[in-house]
Amino acid sequence: MGDIYGAISESEAVDTVIRALELGITMLDTAPNYGMGKSERRIGEALHKYDSFDRHWELKNGELIASQPIIVTKCGDAGPQNGGYSPFSKEGVLSSYKNSLKNLDGFQINAFLLHDPSKDELDEFFAPGTGGVETFKELRDLGEVRATGIGVREHDVLLDFMKHPSNVADIALIVNDWNLLRRYASVNLLPMANRLGVAVLNGGPLYMGLLSGEDPKISFSKGMKENINIPEVIDLATEMNEWSKDKEVDLRGLALRFATGMCKIDAPGSDKKEMAYGIRNFQSFAPPISSALVGATSVSEVEEIVMSLTVALEDDERYNEIALDFETMFGERVEALDPNSHFYYNKNDIQL
Repeated sequence: MGDIYGAISESEAVDTVIRALELGITMLDTAPNYGMGKSERRIGEALHKYDSFDRHWELKNGELIASQPIIVTKCGDAGPQNGGYSPFSKEGVLSSYKNSLKNLDGFQINAFLLHDPSKDELDEFFAPGTGGVETFKELRDLGEVRATGIGVREHDVLLDFMKHPSNVADIALIVNDWNLLRRYASVNLLPMANRLGVAVLNGGPLYMGLLSGEDPKISFSKGMKENINIPEVIDLATEMNEWSKDKEVDLRGLALRFATGMCKIDAPGSDKKEMAYGIRNFQSFAPPISSALVGATSVSEVEEIVMSLTVALEDDERYNEIALDFETMFGERVEALDPNSHFYYNKNDIQL
């Protein structure tokens, strides 16, 4: 919604969000630096329009109250939303929260995450009395937000946040680390989240379009991706796409099953190869994936994504068999990929 992967019009963005809500999507993920507030504002406008003509209700404590989708937004990025304070200070985090609330047309922010901090920035955030952690605790205690957490690529930062004694790690958003092409979250993040009771949001289940079923060379040429050179990964994704077409299976559906913990597939890097990461196998560890975050830029994309997952879930037996065939074909090659051949970036070098 913030034009990260190519510009879309205001009306297209709003219509896309509304269509997602109509089809039962229950979580919307955004951030102040996605288009310098554009994503939040568009989601706010869509929520306002949707709420006006299609209000939904839920029963709580014997009372019918209006419901809304779960809204996830973030703080910790440089910008005017911080009111001139450090993005990691108590004041800066509070200013960012208030700015996001305004952008979202006053709809409640359910989950508030620290976005892409470095180790040093995390230290500033956790500084007693002055760090942004104080705002996290206050917002959660007051019921302004239901959950707090972090969204970041680096594992060491994620693990430090989850283990911090402040106990503000309700949610960990992993980035491009648990999908059919890249599975490094299995080594430490998923087991730690499971042990600590931290909910995991899986960002990048389609690995920025490489697993969408579209020609990977085309899908990886849009928006900020056009200057990223990862030929080894793109070539393997191309083979996966061609294999899926030969098998007459929807690669996107298979990828979404895997990303939400619905596939019985061994996890490369785990201590025991026989330990399958899938909720269908009750003898194994199940990845604590609460939701997978899938990007879309049009009404038709939303409809295609929902259809892919619906078919993949309904045809459970076939997709479990396909998952095993897929792993036989590609599992070892995925495990052998050089981590440095994957998508890495410095948040200060790329304009979102």
